Amino acid sequence: MDEGEAVLHIENVCRVFDAFTVPNSLNPLHPLGLVSAFLKSLRIEWRGITKRTSFNNGTSCAGDFIENSATIAVTVRTPDTKPPFTTAAQDGFQFVADPSSTVSNFAQIGHERNGALFS
Repeated sequence: MDEGEAVLHIENVCRVFDAFTVPNSLNPLHPLGLVSAFLKSLRIEWRGITKRTSFNNGTSCAGDFIENSATIAVTVRTPDTKPPFTTAAQDGFQFVADPSSTVSNFAQIGHERNGALFS
C-alpha cells in the first residue's frame, strides 16, 4: 500500500449474474435476462500514487486511501439460454478485456476500519 500498488486476481468464479441490459440490472424484480455467467479470470492491478487521503469521523469509520490508476484483464463467458430466461433462445458469448487497453484513469485502494473493527 505504501507504494500505491495492489493486485486482485481471481479465477473460475461460477456464479456471476449477467442482466444483459442496464434497465435489467437496476430492477431486481425483472426476471428477463438474469443468467449466471462464468468468470474465467479477473485481474486488476493498481499502480502509482496520484493523491493520498485520510478520513476519520471519530466514532465509527476511518481509513487511509490512495488515488491511482488500474489496468483490468477479465474473461467472462455466458451460457446458452432458453425461455423463460430470455424471450428467445440465445447463444452464449465470451468477453475478453485486454489489459493494455482497459485502463481506469481513476482508481482507489485503501485500508478502512469500521463497525466492530473501528477501535
